[in-house]
Amino acid sequence: MTPPYNALGIIPARGGSKRLPRKNIRLLAGHPLIAYTIHAARKAKLLTDFLVSSEDEEILAQAKRYGAPTPFVRPAELAGDQVRNIDVIRHALFRMEESRGIRYDILVLLQPTSPVRSFEHIDEAIRLLHASDLDTVASVKGPFKKRDPVAKTIRAGVLEDLCPVADYSDPEPLYMYNASIYAMKRDFFLETGRHVSRRQVPLIMDQFHSVDVDTEADFLVAEALVKYLGLHSEVTPCD
Repeated sequence: MTPPYNALGIIPARGGSKRLPRKNIRLLAGHPLIAYTIHAARKAKLLTDFLVSSEDEEILAQAKRYGAPTPFVRPAELAGDQVRNIDVIRHALFRMEESRGIRYDILVLLQPTSPVRSFEHIDEAIRLLHASDLDTVASVKGPFKKRDPVAKTIRAGVLEDLCPVADYSDPEPLYMYNASIYAMKRDFFLETGRHVSRRQVPLIMDQFHSVDVDTEADFLVAEALVKYLGLHSEVTPCD
């Protein structure tokens, strides 16, 4: 059955990366890092369309090789270190609506640095957002809950609780963004210029699926998880 909405998935993949140079196409268990996100987007049942947005010809070529639509080359002014994801989302939205002649109701940001998310996570994010009165969904990892609160800060050289805790024997569970999925309703995004709202629908993901590749250590963890879960054997190029 066709969903009563149109959902657009956006995979942002610029060529520059300071901590891990060329990380979007660095081989992870035999495939470019971005290939895992493309694989999940291709299998998602509730995405009407998805695309890879990049200014880098090599990234676009690898994206095409793994079956991702690359309907445009991202303009150079949207490729620098200071460019925000909201600018990339807005550009992709307008280009896709113009070329496809349809209006998207839900936008889904899929960072290629989260290679262990599954298509079920993407579909669940869309399903949750469509059913909610809230404007955005964010994926989180957790819950983190111990007898003593785990969220700490350092003030004047002293380690303290980040937030006051009324009952140390039963602290409130802690959840953290894992940067895997952000979904937003089109009207909210265009009216506010934000992809997160003050109150959000949570999509809870376990530790296995919450890795976010930002450092060399993250990359090694992601590679171990991809191999452990057998994801590298599912991803295949289309050529």
